[in-house]
Amino acid sequence: MNYIKLYKPLISCISIAAMTFTNASLANDISQNLRNNNQPTSESDDYLEIGLMVRINDEPTFKSKNGGSYSSLGLFINGSYSWNNLFIENYSESDHGLSLGYNAFNNDKWSLDFMATTDWGKVSFENNGRYDYDDDKLMVGGRLSGYLGENTVQFAINQDATGDHNGTTISALIGRSWQIRNWNFHGIIGAEYVSAKLNNYYVGVSEERAEYLSDFVDGISAYDAGASVNFSTELGVTYPISEDWVFRATARAVTRPDEITDSPKFPNMDSLATSFRTSISYVF
Repeated sequence: MNYIKLYKPLISCISIAAMTFTNASLANDISQNLRNNNQPTSESDDYLEIGLMVRINDEPTFKSKNGGSYSSLGLFINGSYSWNNLFIENYSESDHGLSLGYNAFNNDKWSLDFMATTDWGKVSFENNGRYDYDDDKLMVGGRLSGYLGENTVQFAINQDATGDHNGTTISALIGRSWQIRNWNFHGIIGAEYVSAKLNNYYVGVSEERAEYLSDFVDGISAYDAGASVNFSTELGVTYPISEDWVFRATARAVTRPDEITDSPKFPNMDSLATSFRTSISYVF
């Protein structure tokens, strides 16, 4: 087989099957942008992708959940659609589900989105360094994406819009991709600040609750969770099997801060969650 002839057509598959972005290449979740090795562009592409993913996971667990080391198999849907700077997107690589937004600013270097994110359509293949159960039902905020040299950066701030906890998250991510023949490798490091209101809503224990639970579980005491910062790192690779089929593999590690693991709801005090996932998907 002539390898050079095989290599050139597959490079075109990357642009056809994997160059999938909303409004502009920057108006994306950073994982999606780096996986596709996108470069600045003023054009838009709308697409739909359905795949099957296997995940191997090891993480701290809550008493109310089965957890620890386990594997899972499931379907996922990636997609985006844009119209007059409005967009809708859902990426399985994100730690949220469906997103609705407006691209307020976009040039060759920077893009600013205002968004509302929900847990609708979320696939639990990711670990965001916070909680293993429940999700933020509706968050609103902004996302600034840009290029610093050969690196992609993304900053986001989100605020609870339901009134359940009035919590806030602020995140900063930096990543880069490398093309080696038909393989697109990427790496991301990041940090996320989580407000005390949000943490306390999920892992805090009130005096009344602690008193009630003490009749059933030994060692339960009141706990007031403070604000926290967690860190994450991700390494992945994307390979276009053909014009329509794409293979991906990703390893991820996320720290669990003391504000979370010190909660009496945690029986497992491990401060690091790790996961490995691999998938095959079809791009329409």
